[in-house]
Amino acid sequence: MARTLTTAVKNELLTGQIRPIHLIEIGFSTPVYITDCGFDLTSSISGTSRTYTASPFLVGGSSFEEQTDITKTSLSLSLSGADPTFISTVLNENVVNDTVEIYRGLLDSNNSIIADPILLYSGNIDTFEIAETDTQSNVKLIIVSHWADFDKKSGRKTNNASQQRFFSSDVGMDYASESVLDIKWGREWQLSTKLLACIIILINTKKIHMTSYIIIFYHL
Repeated sequence: MARTLTTAVKNELLTGQIRPIHLIEIGFSTPVYITDCGFDLTSSISGTSRTYTASPFLVGGSSFEEQTDITKTSLSLSLSGADPTFISTVLNENVVNDTVEIYRGLLDSNNSIIADPILLYSGNIDTFEIAETDTQSNVKLIIVSHWADFDKKSGRKTNNASQQRFFSSDVGMDYASESVLDIKWGREWQLSTKLLACIIILINTKKIHMTSYIIIFYHL
C-alpha cells in the first residue's frame, strides 16, 4: 500500500537514531489497543485520541511480505500469558473477521510519538489458537488481508451455525449434523436369473394367465 510520511517522520529518519514502536488495534466488541513499547502511549492516528497499553503479554508477530499483485497475505500475532479477559473474549465471542490494524511509529527524545504513525498492516482475524499450561495461556491470532475474502465461498449452508446467523431463534437446523444422508424408500429386491428366465418364456409362449403375473410379481 502507498504511504505518505510526514515531514517530522522524515526528519527523524535522517538522524539515524530511530526508536520504532508498534501500535496494535484489535476490533473486538470492546476494542483492544496495545503496544510493544515499554510504557503506555497516546496517539490520534484516526483523528481520535487513544491510549495504547504497554502489554507484557505481547510476544510479537510473524513477518510478512507486501505483494504488488492482488493476492492475500497473512501474519500471526502472539500473546504469551495473556490477560484472562482477552482469553475470555477470544473464546466466547465470534472474533473471526474482527479487524486488526498494526501501525509503526517513531519516538522522539521525550518518548512521545512523532506524528503520524504509518499503517503497516490491515486485515481480519481468520482463526486463532489457544495453548494452555499449568501457569499461563498463550494465544495466537492468525490474520489475513482483505483479499482473502475472494477465496471464500459465499452463501448459506444447511447447518445450525449458518441458520443462526440469519434467524437466531430458529431451531430448525439444530440436529442437521445428525441427519441421515442416504435415505432409501421401499424395500430392496433383486430379480433372480431363474425367475427372470421363466417370466420371459411364459410371456413369449403366451401360456401364462393374468393371475399368474400377479402371483409372480407378488413374490419379487
